[in-house]
Parts: sequence; structure tokens; C-alpha cells
Amino acid sequence: MGGDNMTTWKPSDPFEWQSKSECAKPVNRDIDFFSHKSEDKMKAKNICFSCPVRKDCIKTALENMEIWGIWGGRDEYEIRRTLSVNIDKAETRYDRFPKCLYCGAKTKFLRPLIADNPEGGRWTTVRLVNCTLCDFTWRSRTSVNAINAYFKLTSDKQEEFDIQEILNEELEEAGVDLNEPEEDLD
Repeated sequence: MGGDNMTTWKPSDPFEWQSKSECAKPVNRDIDFFSHKSEDKMKAKNICFSCPVRKDCIKTALENMEIWGIWGGRDEYEIRRTLSVNIDKAETRYDRFPKCLYCGAKTKFLRPLIADNPEGGRWTTVRLVNCTLCDFTWRSRTSVNAINAYFKLTSDKQEEFDIQEILNEELEEAGVDLNEPEEDLD
């Protein structure tokens, strides 16, 4: 498989970076990164935003569907939204689309990519998401599906807008005043 959006990709190694993380320091070991309490979540998130391996942590969470706890300063709701999965890890569509968990960029700045799978196995390629603002890239079929749906939806809306503009121009050329209120035919 190939194409214009083909790229290279290396899977994250969850054990390579963990010893360098802020949460691994003895002073932070009492922080509960899997608590349901808001105050505990805020403490955990604050530690993450000063962590030198925050990007690796977020990538690990996304690529391994770690949908519980705080990872790289993001909670389970943000992670599930970006992965477009529910609490059972089943793909789902929300009214909101994924965003970059590293820089917070909206969906319009995310691009789906395809890469050769260096791990081999059943699948020869993997589906990736790349943020065009911070160049953060992660592997996620479900995120790619949601981003493709977003671009399809925005494309359809733009097409509707373009058609309406053409109709308005034709009506103006025919002498119809679009600002004049319609007459009531009762």
C-alpha cells in the first residue's frame, strides 16, 4: 500500500521513557493518577505538564488504548474522545471530534496518515494521526475514522454553502431582492 500520505512510524516503547517521568520520582509517588476525585486528578495533571516525557506518555496511552487514569496531563474522558471509543473500548461517534492531546489543536489541524508497520504481522500498514501544529503523531484506527468523518461532514457543509451561494447569485441576476421579506400567501 502507498500513496501521498504514506509515512514512517515507530511504535512507542512504554518502558523506555517511564523512568524519566515526573510521576516516577519518589516525591510524586503518593499522587493517585487513577483517582476519580477531581482534586487528585488536578494534582496529577499539574505534575504531567512539567514532565519531560509528556509526549511519550500521551502517545503510549493513545496507542495502547489506556482509557483510564491521567496520562500526559489528560484524563480518561479526553483520551476516549480522541480515540473515539467508549468505556468498553468500542468505537463510537460523539458530537465532538478528536483533538491533539499534546497541544490541544482542534480536529481541523489533524491529518490521517498511513505507514508501513515495522512490527509486521497480519497488517502491513498502520493508520496514524498527525497534528500539523505540533507534529505529534499517534497510531489509532478509531481516531483516523473520526477525523475522516469530520472532514466529510465539513466538506458536505461547504458544498451546501457553495450551492446556496450559486442559487443566491442566480436569483440576484434574475432581479429577485433577497433582502425583501416574503409575502404571506394566506
